[in-house]
Amino acid sequence: MGATNGHTLYLGTNDGLYLAEPGARGYAARLVGFEGQGGFRAPVVVDCDEPETLFTGTTTSGMFRSRDAGRTWDEINAGIVHKAIWSIAQDPRTGTLFVGTSPTNVFVSTDRGERWTACEGLEQLPTTKGWTGPVPPHVSRLKSIALTAEDPLAVYGAIEEGWAIRSLDGGKTWEQIDNGVDHDGHGVAVTSAEPDVVVASTGKGMFRSEDRGAHFAPANEGLEGRRYTSSPLVGHPDRPGLLLSAVTAAGPGSWRRRPEGGDSAFARSEDGGRTWTTSTEGLPQPCVTVPRGLAVAADDPDRWFAGMMDGTVWMSRDGARSFEKVLEGLPTVMSVTVAQA
Repeated sequence: MGATNGHTLYLGTNDGLYLAEPGARGYAARLVGFEGQGGFRAPVVVDCDEPETLFTGTTTSGMFRSRDAGRTWDEINAGIVHKAIWSIAQDPRTGTLFVGTSPTNVFVSTDRGERWTACEGLEQLPTTKGWTGPVPPHVSRLKSIALTAEDPLAVYGAIEEGWAIRSLDGGKTWEQIDNGVDHDGHGVAVTSAEPDVVVASTGKGMFRSEDRGAHFAPANEGLEGRRYTSSPLVGHPDRPGLLLSAVTAAGPGSWRRRPEGGDSAFARSEDGGRTWTTSTEGLPQPCVTVPRGLAVAADDPDRWFAGMMDGTVWMSRDGARSFEKVLEGLPTVMSVTVAQA
């Protein structure tokens, strides 16, 4: 592990939230709290106007806010019924927060988390009878929320397991979008290059829509042999059309049974999800461990970070074409946030 000259990271693990800071020989991490509170699935959100203000959510205790860059935290669950938090997004223009939960619902706050309003129409969709979960008691979870700068009222979500959803009026009303997309939804993204294009990552690869999610079609060119998506689907506003995710050669049921584990790789698209290339450069061969967290630096679209199930963190300096290990010894890393240089 070499010098990083890097960024501060917030790492959500299956037992606590860590702050990682760069040094001459990689990163050093320290626990900032939340041990024994169910772990983290959603990346920490750094407030769009106040970088000292952070929002995070655990899978058992709901939402929390820090006003001092993570030194202290306050619970902010007024109005949140389901306290298993799986996704968080903030509109950078208004500061409005959207939180996705298990059981699947969306809660919205317009005052930095002081109060939350449930999107009641979402739970009333007739298709909820088809929502389930991968593990007992088989409860679905809203694993991803995507907003788009080109349409401030558009909100998209991916449900594990329940296809995808969208709202075109800022969360007031919702639609199930399930035409041509796999049932096992993992991630959703909209690129700035084509605001009508929605890309969904699933347990059976990538799917792409050119009409804001009304119809999807498989988009797996370049993913031969690895189609299970294990990390968020992430883009960068300064690189229109760029998308990145992690993919494995088998689903979670096989990761611990097979000697090659996930046989993981990173999947990159530069054309808005039409085609993909995969890379394992710098990773162990095969890469037994599985990437779960994935994030890009806002000020450097070539600097990516990935958190792994084996408690390691990896960094790319070349736009996710290759990775190097910069941190180890943590609990399973489930989410990564790049805070600042």
